Amino acid sequence: MLIYLLIASLILFAACNQDGDVIQFPDPNDAPSTAPLVTVFYDPNALGDCGYNDLIYKGVEEAAQQYGLRTMQLSPSSREEGLIYLQTMFQHSDALNDTVRRLFIVAAASYDDYLRQNNSRFEANPYIDLLYLETDTPLEGKGSTLYLPYYGAMYEAGAIAPVVTPEVLLVGANPKVKSVVDAMQGFSEGFDNSPVPEDKYRPKKLVTVWLSDDVGGGFSVPDTTAMRLMLHQEWEGFEQAIMPICGGAGNTFRRLCESTGGYYYVGIDTTVISTQCHFSVVKHIDRAVARCIGQWLSADGMPKHQRLGQADGYTEVILHPYDDYSRMCFAETLTAEMLRNIHEEAIRKESEYEN
Repeated sequence: MLIYLLIASLILFAACNQDGDVIQFPDPNDAPSTAPLVTVFYDPNALGDCGYNDLIYKGVEEAAQQYGLRTMQLSPSSREEGLIYLQTMFQHSDALNDTVRRLFIVAAASYDDYLRQNNSRFEANPYIDLLYLETDTPLEGKGSTLYLPYYGAMYEAGAIAPVVTPEVLLVGANPKVKSVVDAMQGFSEGFDNSPVPEDKYRPKKLVTVWLSDDVGGGFSVPDTTAMRLMLHQEWEGFEQAIMPICGGAGNTFRRLCESTGGYYYVGIDTTVISTQCHFSVVKHIDRAVARCIGQWLSADGMPKHQRLGQADGYTEVILHPYDDYSRMCFAETLTAEMLRNIHEEAIRKESEYEN
């Protein structure tokens, strides 16, 4: 009971400061704030991934500064703790009778069933709204959904990858999360259809592995497991590339690539500048979330469902070869016309895949 009361206090009253650094509790002698409150629920240990989840945090805090909002960002230590957060949110929202506007953002696919079974409980309160991220299936009843398809940008990344090396280890978190599956599929098909000339002495080779079979698994990985995956492949040559579509676990592969040498990696969700990373696939979820918050505050409100992909500029591939030699190698293989054709093909492929 104590943990429920504590979480209820957090959800109803606490807020990050405008810099997003400190959880603040109101002084009991002060009048309670009536500023709109945005609360975000993450997957276990999601914050600190230097990528997707940290970008959501950034987008929410930037929107809070722009619109004068209060924020609360909750990253549980386990799935069970996260479920308690959500249960408490619904229980105490049922009893609210004030006029403070509240937006609950759920950035956690592992709670899909529970969320869909309970979101209708918000229908009686006109001051509460719900935004569920990264699902292509709209909610029945109250609540909006947002999906940023990664297929197109990943297709483009796969088509470009052979410029760096013809041997790639494609690592997915788990096959239960659609956005991960779509990204894996896009990269694989782009790699297979790449217009980059193949080296007859070193043919292309793509090895695909999954880190977990659980919907919440594979987003963290021990160093020993990651290193074993990198080493125990039948590579034909040297300098393989790692494509880690596995959230925070990607940082483990990144660190090992930079410390061991002999490996390249592809940056995911945010631009990475490194001698081991020649290009990144970026998902601008920060901009997308900030856009949704602006819509929520507007007279029209958020659309029931939004899909913002490569054609909309919310996903992209960014090249950043690190020195003159690598820039020359890229330029010799990938002409401006070839890059343009790959990009246009990726947009077309994403449209076909999503429809």
